[in-house]
Amino acid sequence: MPLKKGDFILINYVAKVKEDGKIIGTNIEEVAKKENIYDPNRVYEPELVIIGQGWVLKGLDEALEKFEVGEEKEVEIPPEKAFGVKDPKKIRTIPARELSHRGIIPRVNMQVEYNGKLAIIRSVGGGRVVLDFNHPLAGKTIIYKVKVVKKLETTEEKVIELVHRRLPKVSRDNIRVQIKDNTVEILLPDEILTISNIGIIQRGIARDIYKYIPNVATVRFIVEVKKEQSSKSS
Repeated sequence: MPLKKGDFILINYVAKVKEDGKIIGTNIEEVAKKENIYDPNRVYEPELVIIGQGWVLKGLDEALEKFEVGEEKEVEIPPEKAFGVKDPKKIRTIPARELSHRGIIPRVNMQVEYNGKLAIIRSVGGGRVVLDFNHPLAGKTIIYKVKVVKKLETTEEKVIELVHRRLPKVSRDNIRVQIKDNTVEILLPDEILTISNIGIIQRGIARDIYKYIPNVATVRFIVEVKKEQSSKSS
């Protein structure tokens, strides 16, 4: 049975640029290492997507509605449904001295911030610098190789994945959920107490649950702190 908008699914993917075959993203560890894009601070595992919520590129979001659980296939996404078409109005020429006064020696393909926006330097010469404020992948066709690993059926599974999405280094096995009437209780290990900005993260989790899980009125977090075993000296 094809998937539909609102379905919670876990996917594996490899994304590449059609024009040059360059891999630009993956959540598969072996592929990341092979393509020299491995990030040791990232957790490589199936990624949560709620279809129709704009969590992935528009073209991929639409294509996922034609997948079935366990299916793997390639999806070709044109620029207008990927990172947009190149807009000539987002390309500006400025005097090179505007960057040199900031201690920046302009070089082609360097990323710089200018007037609060990021840009790529496309050319340097004659005392002028051409800045491109388009997304670096604007105008590119993106090919995704995607596999739908799982569809989440129960509310408990969905809550656990929403929690894990914001706390990826906390194992799913260490996240317990209880649902009573319209209250969701989330039991978390004490390791979260060492995470920076944990309060902001918890608020984000609660907002996600209110938005994506129907009829929830209260989200309650419980942190389980285990008693330390003291050793008696003889």
